[in-house]
Amino acid sequence: MASEENFMRAPAPSPKRTIYTEAMEIFHRAADLIGLDKRVRLELEEPDYEHIFYVTAKLKDRLVPLAPEEAKAFSDLSVTQVRNPDGLERLADGKIILNGRALLGSDVNIRRGHLRLPDGGVYQLVPGESQRFKAYRVQHNQARGPYKGGIRYHREVSLDLFKALAAEMTWKTAIAEVPFGGGKGGIQIDPRQYGREELENITLRFMYKLKSLIGPSIDIPAPDVGTNGDIMALMLRQYSDGERERHNMRGIVTGKDVRIGGSEGRVKATGQGVAYCIEDFYSERNETLRGKTFTMQGFGNVGSNGASILAGMGARLLAVNDADGSIFNGDGIDVPSLIAYVNDPKNLKKSVAGFPGAQRIEKKDLWEISADMLIPAALGGEITADVAERLKVKLIAEGANGPTTPEADRVLQKRGIDLIPDIIANAGGVTVSYYEWIQNKRMERWSESEVDQRLEKAMKRNYRIIRDISRNQPRKTDMHDSRAYCLGKTVDPRCAAMILALKRIEAHYLIEGFSQ
Repeated sequence: MASEENFMRAPAPSPKRTIYTEAMEIFHRAADLIGLDKRVRLELEEPDYEHIFYVTAKLKDRLVPLAPEEAKAFSDLSVTQVRNPDGLERLADGKIILNGRALLGSDVNIRRGHLRLPDGGVYQLVPGESQRFKAYRVQHNQARGPYKGGIRYHREVSLDLFKALAAEMTWKTAIAEVPFGGGKGGIQIDPRQYGREELENITLRFMYKLKSLIGPSIDIPAPDVGTNGDIMALMLRQYSDGERERHNMRGIVTGKDVRIGGSEGRVKATGQGVAYCIEDFYSERNETLRGKTFTMQGFGNVGSNGASILAGMGARLLAVNDADGSIFNGDGIDVPSLIAYVNDPKNLKKSVAGFPGAQRIEKKDLWEISADMLIPAALGGEITADVAERLKVKLIAEGANGPTTPEADRVLQKRGIDLIPDIIANAGGVTVSYYEWIQNKRMERWSESEVDQRLEKAMKRNYRIIRDISRNQPRKTDMHDSRAYCLGKTVDPRCAAMILALKRIEAHYLIEGFSQ
């Protein structure tokens, strides 16, 4: 039996390797190199706030398909003639949501809770129940401005992951020179398993719980994996509904539809930023992207837009992998056709799998395809040391957050594979989010060309500073000035990017001091 003095006492913390500690390895390495002020280091080592809460929602009735063996017991069940097929919402997992009065007025034939639809399948009717979802918001640092970071809906999220992603936003906003700090959050959910109205209800409830923690000048969410402009619109409505100055609150979220205060160029911004960095990488070598080949891991917002822009610059897409499949065409994949295939309403999984313009391959085969570039644009931790050993590319441009493990970084350096690190490569999204926020604040609207011009200058200026830090090449040009950031020694590109971020953040603490 535990002694009285140990009753309810938390165990002593034991150091362990986590997603967050792994992500912070580069922080500590860069902090050591620049001699980061000890108190500033303590301020940045852990988030300001870590919020965990729950949201509940009432789900709709579902039709769950029976396996062929189970369906044999209902072989004589007559077909239910559905008079309102629009009320049946098919999901990626094969289930069907019953919206509104989907079966009202239909000739319904039900036996023991089962019915047969005109597609021939037998389905079990499962009444909708209330469900609870775990939600998070991590606010890492606000020394440079309001917390800023995406909302992720994914089944594999955790507090530790959001801590790592929020910290990355702190570094990324500093590198992009936008006056924000870092935040990240979301819900532990697979959005593909829920209907439109269900996701709407879950999102509205999420923002209801989140409202006291955020604000247009406090913490500004944006889309991330599993969310989009539709989700941002719902969050805007819930946050501003009933407020007297609702129009002043459009900056509470970015990544909105342009018709409700979003910015031109925001949807493609992250992929556009990746493309600008790649273009500058080759431009320095007096080369263009024409004729270059690339492979893409992930084909969501970042991957599809990045592929489209690179193809427009003359590059050729050879292979794509996503969560549901991998495809390859040595002669090149037609990117517009692939995007149309993925966005076809019949493609419920929104996957590249089955695309007729390419052959199916295994995911492990993607890593061994010879190409000029690999663009990881999916989730973190995809490029492990083993994968890095097998790669046959010359350049990796990280469109995703944290796609390369620290062990893989060391392999890439040993093999001489060039890297454009994520905290600059995919900073286009938060940069244009800042432009959207400014437009909302000023009640302005900028053209797409104006947004693109600003973004190109910001991406290339800061990428060039990072290259100079990496090579210990301090200089001042018409575009950039790296003299204040070089260390007198060469460092790898990822460390160089972190050095730039930390020096910019440290300046705020050293000049402004600390609140008491």
